[in-house]
Amino acid sequence: MASTRVTFVGASLTSGSWMSSPTGLHRIVVLAILAGLAVLPVIMPASRIIDGMRGASPASDFALLELSTGEALRGTQLLGPYSRFGWRHPGPAYFYLQAPLYGASGASSASLPVAALIFNWAALLGVVSCLRRWVDQPTVPILALALFVVYGLYLGPGFLYNIWNPAVTILPLGVFLILCAGLACGRTTVLPIVAGLGSFLVQTHVGYLPCVAAGALTSGALWLRVRRRDGDAARSPHLPIVLAVATLAALWTMPLVEQMTRNPGNMSLILRFFSGASAGHTWGEALAIVTREIAWPWSYILYGPLPWYAPYQPLEGWRQAVGGAFALGQIGLLAFWSVRLREASFFRALACVCLACTIVAVLATTRVSGEIRPYVTAWISMVGMMGSLAALGPVLASRRLALPIGRDQGALILAVGLAIPVALVGRPLVQDSQFQPARSVSDAVRAELLESGVHRPHVAIQTGSPGLFSAASAVLLQLHKAGVAFSVDRIWLNFFGERWQPSDRDDGVLEFHAGRPSGAPPALVCVPNGASELCVWLVPRPPSPSAR
Repeated sequence: MASTRVTFVGASLTSGSWMSSPTGLHRIVVLAILAGLAVLPVIMPASRIIDGMRGASPASDFALLELSTGEALRGTQLLGPYSRFGWRHPGPAYFYLQAPLYGASGASSASLPVAALIFNWAALLGVVSCLRRWVDQPTVPILALALFVVYGLYLGPGFLYNIWNPAVTILPLGVFLILCAGLACGRTTVLPIVAGLGSFLVQTHVGYLPCVAAGALTSGALWLRVRRRDGDAARSPHLPIVLAVATLAALWTMPLVEQMTRNPGNMSLILRFFSGASAGHTWGEALAIVTREIAWPWSYILYGPLPWYAPYQPLEGWRQAVGGAFALGQIGLLAFWSVRLREASFFRALACVCLACTIVAVLATTRVSGEIRPYVTAWISMVGMMGSLAALGPVLASRRLALPIGRDQGALILAVGLAIPVALVGRPLVQDSQFQPARSVSDAVRAELLESGVHRPHVAIQTGSPGLFSAASAVLLQLHKAGVAFSVDRIWLNFFGERWQPSDRDDGVLEFHAGRPSGAPPALVCVPNGASELCVWLVPRPPSPSAR
């Protein structure tokens, strides 16, 4: 097996590299090419996204994510996106990453998908950089290119600029897994990035916690083993460790402040939810879901792009057998490379990390409450994607399959190959989670508020109608962006945030209903909303907050 052993290499370039020892004008040209390669693929789809978002009125999750981004711009957002189970995801890192572009654009809704596109492109460039530094053979980046292109088809159109937290975390997870493999090989310099990226994933979607913990613990154990073998565990560089601790402290301060100043704190609510007797799933159900996500190419062949929110289609009979054989074969290769490759091999480390994350994915899936839908478990497919790279990489990296090009050329092929499809995305977003009449309804409500002298209405939204809540959230976002203060019923407080708590300053009631209740007075405004209507009433003299 000596031919399959892959040398773990650092950042130094070989003398035959196309970028070796650039000086003077040559260095400037190289940097210009790299900068253009990094920026141009984002500019083209960003312009299409902005055009498609003209006059857009985001609704539902997208409206609520924009409200939280606005709070981050004010420095008051303490937690992550809302969960339908009565708590919020652990931390606000995602919103603070979105906030600069949101503020610079004048609170434009289009800035959010553009920022998501930038995040995902940065994640892909991170993969390119890591493979260039840590893998010698150019066949591996070419394999990665093929995997990423097909994987993009599986995730479906628009995922690169999807701001929904289950979607925007998929590609960063891939970088995290690769960085964990680098750390496992003794590259301590990546530790602060691992800490920051792992925190981002967990804060944005708590479902990533088992995978992040498994990856971090596995890479940490392998890192210690490498250091002890080399006899320099006590002489490890201290700066990366200090920076990692500082990164963790900075990112987790706000969630800890919220936990200590609220009763109950958000972390307590999350712990209570997952440690309670909530309806989970059997091991058989969990294995079936993990199998189909690990075998994502087979799922794509059978069903096309991931449906995200629609229920999983049944995978039975021979279709399930093929998916199971794919997953078992990949897991078997990961286990084989984990023990067969030499100690400091990048692929050995990546195999160990992916194997650990695959195992914990089964346990994590058993704890999913309610029906399992793809948006909850889509992250497992990224573990499968990186697992495919770890399983096939050692074979392609063998000397027998070497290509007559260098490592840098292989990385360039990967970067350009990824840049082309990224530059082509960006279809108009007008129909994506929109409620088009939101602006006109908002204008009508604002005019009535001014005429009636109501300064801070309390918003009451009829329960039991997801379509109504989606439309109402779009209207309330437009009201907020127009400077209208309001509060919401406590049942909706977790969705909106603490800023919108009821108070004694509320001097009106703004009621949202699906249709016109029998015997109700004429509505302020009624507009079509799917098969029903969105109707709004304003009552200038509300009951006291204690009576609500």
